[in-house]
Amino acid sequence: MTTTVYRNFMSVSEAEAARSALLNAGFPPAAVHLTPHKAAAANTTVSTVENIMNSLTPDSADNTDEPRPKPVALLAVDVLDDEQHEQADAIMQRHNAIDA
Repeated sequence: MTTTVYRNFMSVSEAEAARSALLNAGFPPAAVHLTPHKAAAANTTVSTVENIMNSLTPDSADNTDEPRPKPVALLAVDVLDDEQHEQADAIMQRHNAIDA
């Protein structure tokens, strides 16, 4: 039974390098899917809610001085068994993948 392993990346170049490594390891191109994240359009309602939530907690208590970096790409790999799952995960981890 096919399952899919999902991992996020903080840079597109790391995701592309992981994709290339997976293909070089023998994963078929149809099983490896790279999807860049699209930035959400700014909207007044979302900005207002974020500002309210951020103001409820002192900055020193929750480190809200700086926005949390967001992943920029998602790599998905279709695997057939546990061995492929472990192989795909190891390859993506070598390229700085973070759990989806």
